[in-house]
Amino acid sequence: MILALLLSCTTDVSIMKRDGAKDTSSVVVDTQDSPPSDDDRSGITGYNYLHLRQVACPACVGETQEITITFQAEFHQPISDSHTEWIPALGSCTDNMFGVDPSTIPQSVGSSIMINNPAHSFSVPAMAEGFYWTDSVWETQLQRDAFYSVSTEAGSYGFFSTHGFDFIEPYTLLWVDPSYAFDAPIYSSGASFTWGPASMDAQFMVTVAVYSSDGSQMLGYVVCTGPDSGSITVPGQYLQYPAGSLTSVHLSRYQVELVETDINNSYIESHMEWEVVGTGHIE
Repeated sequence: MILALLLSCTTDVSIMKRDGAKDTSSVVVDTQDSPPSDDDRSGITGYNYLHLRQVACPACVGETQEITITFQAEFHQPISDSHTEWIPALGSCTDNMFGVDPSTIPQSVGSSIMINNPAHSFSVPAMAEGFYWTDSVWETQLQRDAFYSVSTEAGSYGFFSTHGFDFIEPYTLLWVDPSYAFDAPIYSSGASFTWGPASMDAQFMVTVAVYSSDGSQMLGYVVCTGPDSGSITVPGQYLQYPAGSLTSVHLSRYQVELVETDINNSYIESHMEWEVVGTGHIE
């Protein structure tokens, strides 16, 4: 389940490559800690997830659009477990990801919730008891590094949005057309990625999903995490696949923090993610 969440587009569809000329995409898209205070709050009573996903070559991975923004919130009776325990420990890599959703007692906080910022507001409908979701968030309206407040019938809380990237290297990851995508070499001796700007208050995750040379079969994957320092390297031991195998590369800035809420006098686990998906090949 966790792998499907992380590699959402790549586990369900094949990826495609066609021959042709070259051009590049322009991925130039734009945390702040809020530590718990010393009061009588206890437990986690919800999960808040804002995810922007930008795909350099949508046709290569079976998607229909370049940018998708989703907002998800879950509310329940307070628990002691985290919703994000599936994320590998900072500074580690794994090719065998697994995790379990925490056991919860759902709690409705209304038929919809409102997300408010002085320059941007949107409503999120209930999809099930205690579960709210929408993908009707426009990238042109989303405020970067901005405070958003969440209003519900049971109480409120706030979170800070995150931002994207001015550049990603190797830039050939970002070719936009299937005819010349998959050009970036992902070296079996070890693959390094760089980006900017870095963010001292965020973390970073890179996922390399590997497919057969015709894109019809997924051969494996590796997920590595580290500080949002501007560079990360996937060790060669995780990239031992046949030369010419196709890859989708997911580069994600993320931040997880607890924010105070008067809903059950507890905390919301806030999870921000800005993901860019590129293509390459094993070399």
